[in-house]
Amino acid sequence: MPGAEPKLQSICPRSLYSRLYPEISARTAQAMTRSRIAADGFKNIVLRKIMRGYGGRGQNTRRYRAGEAADLVRYILRELGLEEGVIARFTNIIEVDGEHSLPEADIERRVAQLVAFWNALEAFEAEAEPGGNVYSHLILAMPHELSPEGRERALEDFCANLDELHLPFTAALHKPDPQGDVRNFHAHIMMATRPFAVEGPFAWTFEAAKATEFNLAPGIGWLRERAADAFNAALEEEQNPLRYSGLSQARRGVPSTGEAHDGPVGTARKRKEQEDGAERDRLMRGLAAHVVRAAERQASLGAQIENATATRAQVPPGQAEAEVEGQPQPQPQPQPQPQPQSQSRSRSQPGLPPALVALRERFPDPLRLRGLSALHFADFTAADTAADRWYSPAFDLMVVLQRDGVGLIRDRDGQPELVEEKLKPQYRHLIHAPALPDIVQEALTEAHRRIVAEHDRQKRIAREKEAIRQQRLAQLQKQPIILFDGRLNLLPEFRAFFPPEVVVLDGVREAMLACHTAALRLEDRLLDEQRSSRRSSRFDQGPADERAEETAAASTPVGPVVAEPQAPLQLAAAPLSAPQTKADEDWDLMIRGIASGKIRTSGRGEQGR
Repeated sequence: MPGAEPKLQSICPRSLYSRLYPEISARTAQAMTRSRIAADGFKNIVLRKIMRGYGGRGQNTRRYRAGEAADLVRYILRELGLEEGVIARFTNIIEVDGEHSLPEADIERRVAQLVAFWNALEAFEAEAEPGGNVYSHLILAMPHELSPEGRERALEDFCANLDELHLPFTAALHKPDPQGDVRNFHAHIMMATRPFAVEGPFAWTFEAAKATEFNLAPGIGWLRERAADAFNAALEEEQNPLRYSGLSQARRGVPSTGEAHDGPVGTARKRKEQEDGAERDRLMRGLAAHVVRAAERQASLGAQIENATATRAQVPPGQAEAEVEGQPQPQPQPQPQPQPQSQSRSRSQPGLPPALVALRERFPDPLRLRGLSALHFADFTAADTAADRWYSPAFDLMVVLQRDGVGLIRDRDGQPELVEEKLKPQYRHLIHAPALPDIVQEALTEAHRRIVAEHDRQKRIAREKEAIRQQRLAQLQKQPIILFDGRLNLLPEFRAFFPPEVVVLDGVREAMLACHTAALRLEDRLLDEQRSSRRSSRFDQGPADERAEETAAASTPVGPVVAEPQAPLQLAAAPLSAPQTKADEDWDLMIRGIASGKIRTSGRGEQGR
């Protein structure tokens, strides 16, 4: 929907210019005066290009998700991230002038058209090129030396190059993050390599061919050079002597001026040290609070003992000795009756509501709440909730952990631990106490056990799938065998051995196709050898012998070789020569159809190309 909130929170990489917040105060002045100008007097273009599509997954990349392009558009165009005081949005997907144009104030309709376009392109690419890219996300570091108007002109000039090639794009200027570096002005540009044309509101046409060179090194270099040209033109208009170069320092022949980075391992080590330090500080604060409470309790007990000793010293040693003639005998002071802890607590706080007083009488110790249920809060009012710090928060947290505590629990050396950052404010005082309430601790332990069991189950399933995959691949790599019939269906005797959940495993489909192709080529080669040997033998035979051989050959069935169900599957062997006959070309078309998923491997077959 047009008003949907973006699902992404942060997309700008730290490698552009970002710094941690504690470092800003000490490095801001130096950062604004120091520059990354190389020895030849040029600064480098910092451009990151992220390609997303339905193709093969690379290392540390996730699978493409439906609606991902629309989510990225909403993130790019959100108001909180845009640079203020200038035109920060640029696109050629919607008409600015003409009968189908929208006013600038109607931002929701404009965003709706942008979202509709990227959804349409996503659906088009899924049908036209199942393994191709859908969009590319460019993150371009803008010069902080330019004024806001200069950065606006530079981004507009850069996007004009894409518009001349009729490539769709959506771009936006973003300001530095509050927790990042003050120089981190950057632009997000979402582009596609398939040329298009605007036909009207919510209507576009696409070309059959794509500008795939933008996904290669020359295309990325061209984008860097166009960015350098746009930056230099804006700097020249503002009479700034600084200049940018789209070439790398290695190609320019100058030494590198980049700063040393810790890398993933060093960064992870630093974050671990920070977490350990925070944990030590939390434990020390808890221990210090416990020591203070113990000292106060000891001082209170000492004062009570001194008062009791002084009172006993004033009492006569015996009633007979205490009697004095003409004086009334002092009456003994009545000893105070011990009261339950809940009554003393309720008397010390006379303003507590009745429902909370009854709950504290039932559960005097807030850490021993076993047996507490929702019925105990049936008579609770807003005043009860405001005065309660233990009972209802502990019960609510127990219910949350019992339902789904995946995001609230982390494992620390095999023991469960609550994540303080993910907890609501009304629950945080519970984890700062010396111990958790028993119902919370039990729910935490049970949720941790479920999470560990689910993790072990997923690992076991992955191991079993890998074992099945290795077994099938090993059996398919022994000897060529026919797996599909003439209608392009998997033969019945192999359907139990290759169900759909086995075929989709990594590499199994390719091995099946290679096995089937090798068996067909081997069969064609054997038939060619038989024909050639038959032709060579005709020169040495008479007419009667030739007719007898033709009759025997006609009676011999020629067709796909089907293995017995009991025999182990074997396949595919040394590579053979490329097919030259018309039959081999038809089989190649069939194999490509199976590999692309347009031809089914089970059920009734479909004649497809």
